[in-house]
Amino acid sequence: MTRRTAPTATGAGREDPRPGPVAWAAIAAGWSLMGWAVAGVLREADRTHPGSWASWVIGAALVHDLVVLPLVLLFGLGLTGGLPPAWRGPIRAGVTVVAVVGLATWPTVARFGASADNPSILPSSAGRNLAVIGAAVLAVGLVAGWVRARRGRSGP
Repeated sequence: MTRRTAPTATGAGREDPRPGPVAWAAIAAGWSLMGWAVAGVLREADRTHPGSWASWVIGAALVHDLVVLPLVLLFGLGLTGGLPPAWRGPIRAGVTVVAVVGLATWPTVARFGASADNPSILPSSAGRNLAVIGAAVLAVGLVAGWVRARRGRSGP
């Protein structure tokens, strides 16, 4: 598959930044899924409470855009700013994956919903398992950084 290029003032081609057909298909699928979800919330309004649903979605978007994203970007820059360029991408990717997995599994790790009288609810050691997964992901990032440094790659 060839890359689309657009001519520049010097005549040299550069990669075309416009979305291709696969991107448009993904965009259409995403918007369709969101429309289906909103229709379901409105159709089942007596059970879904659209007002509180909308305030939660808007609040989550604002918290993400105004708090979480800037903190993650600053943390990523601070964490990897002193690393050689070949190591930055793999380490940032590893830390990002560990953070997302940690946030997604936090209710299980914190044992929300566990019951002392029913040990079959959350029986495994989720904290230990999360630590093992995190160590494995970071090890992959370290290996990828080492390989990139050995090959002399500094970019993506």
